[in-house]
Amino acid sequence: MRLADIGKMCIDNLKRRKGRTILTVLGVFIGCTSIVVMVSIGAGMKESQDKMLAEMGDLSIIEVSQGMNENGTQSKLDDAAVKSFREMDGVAAVMPKVSMDEFSVSMKAGINDRYKCDWGSIVGVDTSVMADMGFELTEGEFPAKGLNQAVGGQFLAYNFVDSLMPEGRNQVDRWSAYDENGKPTELPDPFFDILKTPITLELSTGDTNQTPYKKTLNISGTLKEDYGKGWETSEGVIMNIEDLKNMISEIKGTSAAKFSYSQVLVKAADISKVADIESSIKSMGYYTYSMQSMRESMEKSARQVQLMLGGLGAISLFVAAIGITNTMIMSISERTREIGIMKALGCYVRDIRLLFLMEAGTIGLLGGIIGLIFSLLISVGINLFAMGAMGGGGITAQTVLQALIGGEEVSRVSAISPGLMLFAIVFSVFVGLVSGYYPANKAVKIPALEAIKHE
Repeated sequence: MRLADIGKMCIDNLKRRKGRTILTVLGVFIGCTSIVVMVSIGAGMKESQDKMLAEMGDLSIIEVSQGMNENGTQSKLDDAAVKSFREMDGVAAVMPKVSMDEFSVSMKAGINDRYKCDWGSIVGVDTSVMADMGFELTEGEFPAKGLNQAVGGQFLAYNFVDSLMPEGRNQVDRWSAYDENGKPTELPDPFFDILKTPITLELSTGDTNQTPYKKTLNISGTLKEDYGKGWETSEGVIMNIEDLKNMISEIKGTSAAKFSYSQVLVKAADISKVADIESSIKSMGYYTYSMQSMRESMEKSARQVQLMLGGLGAISLFVAAIGITNTMIMSISERTREIGIMKALGCYVRDIRLLFLMEAGTIGLLGGIIGLIFSLLISVGINLFAMGAMGGGGITAQTVLQALIGGEEVSRVSAISPGLMLFAIVFSVFVGLVSGYYPANKAVKIPALEAIKHE
């Protein structure tokens, strides 16, 4: 028989028993919908986690701090350690970091020190690799060594108060410029342009007999806030590490020849290299932290949820598979005489087997397609509700599209990827074929003469 003839017979047989076919397709539809919706909720959880981690910082950066060696001594973060990190396979850049946490810091700016800030975070880094490490500027440029330059955190200027203004009006409130979702709208202008106004640092060790050390810096640029690279990117001051070493040496009256860093940032060339680099650094006796470590933990949790939800949906599809098998067995018992006639007319065994497999696969295909369409509708509805678009005329073509395919500013509860769509169809057909395999084999084993005699 030709494949077209087998296909026509398949459709005719399914149409002949519409009620039974519809009920069997309904079982596959419910099972497919259950699996897709359940898995999509797990995928939506993972999507939200990825966006949250992306906002928190660079996944390819490893923070290294002092640890303990195998012999029980403290591992030093010095120039030798920095050199060994740079020589590791897969490392794109290494940036040593020194903070001035042991000093009391205040800052002043403007004519007659009009603008004041009674606290601050001063950090020294290798400014030559800031761009390679992924630091982003909102304006200006990175500082150069030896020019008394520094970059300020994105919101550094808002920490200054105007000493000539009364209490309550002496500071610009940048927090009022955030919407209900915590996203900045349009920030008010600070009291002064931080790129055009030199800042004077005043540092002291807490010794009342010691005159505070003063250093004037020109802010060459402002950084984009990124807590993954340090709190100072928001409200601190970052200067060249050599300039900072010299400044600390002047305050303490010691040599800057040997210096131990408070932290070292190591950037991997690729996210896939992070785990190996982090493991190598740990084996050297250092403590490490990376967003990738957190991501792996969260991904493991999301996979467990997906497996659990997918398993619940699979139960429905398993019940549907039993329904397909039952339908096909009943169909064989009703069409025994028809099978005998087909054999008597010279039909090949493979054609008879293919006919029943095609019927079972078609039931799976129809159930999968309808289930997928219904799953997409449910997914869009869940996401629109989560986005607050339900009611009040908030549903537009744009919000529906965002609920379906997502977007930078959208966190979906349910995420159905093209891969999941394809899986739903293929798996439904596969379930149909597997369920129909036993009945198809049973059909071809019926002797022709016995089948023709069957009433």
